[in-house]
Amino acid sequence: MKKLLVTGLRLIFTAAMLAWIISQVDLRSVGGVMAGARLPWLVLGVTVNLISVLMASWRWQRILVGLGVIKPLLSVVRLVLIGAFFNMFLPSSVGGDVMKMIMIAPDVSRRELAVSSVLMDRVIGLAVTIGVGLVSVLLMPNIWHEPAVIVTLAMAVVVFCTGMVTIFNRRLINLVGRIMPRAIWGRVGPTIISIHESLMVIGHSPRILLETAGISVLRQIAICLSVYFAGLGFGMGVPVVAYFATVPIALAITALPVAINGLGIQDNALIFLLATVGISAPQALSLSIFLHALRNGIGLLGGIVFALTRTQPVPVADDTAPVVPNQ
Repeated sequence: MKKLLVTGLRLIFTAAMLAWIISQVDLRSVGGVMAGARLPWLVLGVTVNLISVLMASWRWQRILVGLGVIKPLLSVVRLVLIGAFFNMFLPSSVGGDVMKMIMIAPDVSRRELAVSSVLMDRVIGLAVTIGVGLVSVLLMPNIWHEPAVIVTLAMAVVVFCTGMVTIFNRRLINLVGRIMPRAIWGRVGPTIISIHESLMVIGHSPRILLETAGISVLRQIAICLSVYFAGLGFGMGVPVVAYFATVPIALAITALPVAINGLGIQDNALIFLLATVGISAPQALSLSIFLHALRNGIGLLGGIVFALTRTQPVPVADDTAPVVPNQ
């Protein structure tokens, strides 16, 4: 019942955000912008975005290495694409993450390692996105006095920090265990503790943390360049730095789990933020629609990969023993 209520609230919020866009933006102008798009720039934007998918796969592969799981990069790319496919049919990215956990499970010695690898991948990626967003705010003094951006970005920071305290604080986990009924904690407690211990393996590996954070920065660069090229395709002649100062903020805002796959919230965020650098609402919405289509296109590619490879056996990792951190 609680899950249905949360999903219903997200549907209502998404519908409200979309209704707001329709009431505020001239859709005929949006159609004109998209009709006049220059295809070569859009193709270049798609190509660079696929590079960002490769970066995401590389980051997850390095996290798996930190957990003692050796898996070829191409195999990890396959799982990331399949996860994107399942995200298309579910109200959040959780479905894709669960599928990635299921498909990586045969390669790990314990299922908790599968869960913690995907969770840590999310944590590092979101941390870099929010961090870049915060730096971007400092680079754009003209939005310092925009309460909507500041409050929403602050919410993203609070939600992220709360999640970090929850999953990385062993004392808090033990406190929850003491408060929770013994029968329930007896079933879920060992799994939660095991996931926490797996996460701490990565937390005590500075090399893996630095590598994955660096890969995340490269991925952010690829994403911003992808949006920049798409912007050129839609006739937006603003400097590339404008995208580096706005897109990460939009991504950080979109990461809030309040809308269905970012619908509405991504569009409104881009319309508002890109307006600060001189891009009209129809142009910004055209760019957002392109990004939605690009995300779904990657999902469809993942569906094709899934259909063609699902009967193939999953390769077993060469080394599945978890790495014990130095105390």
